[in-house]
Amino acid sequence: MKIWMKRSLGMAGLASGLWLAGSMAAYADDTESVEQDSSTESSFGAPLELGGLSLGVETESSSSEQQSTSHTDDNGDVTETESAEESSSQSDLGIDVGEITADPAALLDTESWTSSEEAGDSEAAESSQSTDAGVEAPVSVGGVSVTGTQSSESSSEESATTTTDEDSTTTSESTSESSTTGGVLDVGQLDIDPAAALSDDRESESTSTGDEDGAESTEASSETSVQASSPISFEGITAAVADERSSERETETTVTDDEGTATTSESLSESSSNAVGVQGLDLAADPAAGLWNSTDSAATQAGGVDGVEESASGSETGLEAMAPFHIGGLTTSGESATTSERLTTSSVTDEDGTATSTEHVWDATRTAFLGQTGDVTGQPWLALTDARTDSSASAGDADRADSASAQSLGYAFPFAIADSGFASELADASGTHTARQVTDENGAWTDERTTENHSVTRPGFVLDGISGDPQGLLDTENTQHNRLS
Repeated sequence: MKIWMKRSLGMAGLASGLWLAGSMAAYADDTESVEQDSSTESSFGAPLELGGLSLGVETESSSSEQQSTSHTDDNGDVTETESAEESSSQSDLGIDVGEITADPAALLDTESWTSSEEAGDSEAAESSQSTDAGVEAPVSVGGVSVTGTQSSESSSEESATTTTDEDSTTTSESTSESSTTGGVLDVGQLDIDPAAALSDDRESESTSTGDEDGAESTEASSETSVQASSPISFEGITAAVADERSSERETETTVTDDEGTATTSESLSESSSNAVGVQGLDLAADPAAGLWNSTDSAATQAGGVDGVEESASGSETGLEAMAPFHIGGLTTSGESATTSERLTTSSVTDEDGTATSTEHVWDATRTAFLGQTGDVTGQPWLALTDARTDSSASAGDADRADSASAQSLGYAFPFAIADSGFASELADASGTHTARQVTDENGAWTDERTTENHSVTRPGFVLDGISGDPQGLLDTENTQHNRLS
């Protein structure tokens, strides 16, 4: 770009050169020059290493209570009651962190140079400056593991017996509950290596010759660039959570009198379990970007009535960014199950014999799923440029001005996704069982009946991979010329 500018300023450059040569010859006996150099360099580093971390917490608690009473009323009826309660809970949490390292560093380097020279009425000056800077901060975390469980149990019992002159009645009830929840999380090693660099160079030059018809010329240029990158590596994640709960309740009533004994009992139980697991999601990415900008300018002026003036400037800016990546496949699975049961028993014993009846009812449901996504890869990138030039010249009553600009934008995102799929199972079961048995002086008589129902549904789908490459390009140009004479 500088060569083009110098050619565009040829006439003024020749004129100024003649003026400068003549002036320097006239004042060759009075010359002064100054030159100065300076440079600075500095660096910084702070490596850090932590050899892992482990933390564990465990808690336990329990309680129990028992009570019994006896009461006799005015009729001589005696009521005796007993109760007992117990409960306990336990929890634990563990955290393990692998080795952690960090090594930040920075570098700065600057250089500058200036010179000036005077010879009579002529002056010349030059200067340059250069700056380079860099910074990086690699970090590594050697994985994180977290485990935890929470469990609790509780139970209670109550019974009451009432004795009168006519009969004795006993009732009892017991309940129990338990729950356990646990999980584990493993995060693989993580490595990040961010870095950035800056470069800046500047130059300027000027000359002038004295008297009213003297010539002056200036030139300046600058070039700046910035680059940044941050490679990332992640070794995936594994997580699992499970929850189990159960409860049970039993009741019984017994009545004994002169005619015999009648007993009725019922038990109810429920349970549920849920589990979810995730595995995969490895990641490797290498994002990077670069930005640069350059500018040039030149101007020449030759004095006199019909003096000549010319100037030119140009700039160019560019941006590039890319982020290739790879994501490992992710697998998820889960299961949920519930069951419930009810058992009722009735028994009567008298002088004629024994009659017993039972009823058992149950149902269960189960839901399970498995999902898997294939590896995902992509290489997105983006590029943008912007270039501009301006020039003007005048000689006497003639003027000329030119300008031009051009922009371009390009992008692409090629990607591919490997096979993916999903499968599930929905199951449901229920049933009943009834039985009746009578034993007397004539023998034994029994009647039983059982019913069961089952259903299973298995939805699923498979995607045999997908890939694509969206991209685009845009270019624009604009030129303008002005003439006046």
